[in-house]
Amino acid sequence: MRNFLRLALPLVVVLVTLACEPFRARSPGEKLWGKHCAGCHGFDAAGNTPRYMGNVWADLTDDSWRASGDEYAIHAVIRDGVFGEMPANPDLTDEEIRAIVDWLYRLRGETR
Repeated sequence: MRNFLRLALPLVVVLVTLACEPFRARSPGEKLWGKHCAGCHGFDAAGNTPRYMGNVWADLTDDSWRASGDEYAIHAVIRDGVFGEMPANPDLTDEEIRAIVDWLYRLRGETR
């Protein structure tokens, strides 16, 4: 029995470690992106969602931006929205918007 436990314990540790990877902790920006942005822009920000597929402005992974791609312009668009195309998010705090912008830069593969 002791030998069994000695062999089984490392196996259990490895299995638990592997099982935890799909349930990794998500950053605040990733959570907010999923709640407020992914429905239209997709979880990968490519805009390939049923409603916005083919809309060049929904794809945030390229360099075609309606407003400049700097963080202040993105912050304003998230807060104020785009009339008729993107809802405003006035209830988000500046910190929450910053977290979303940081997550968007990460999705784009950019470092800040």
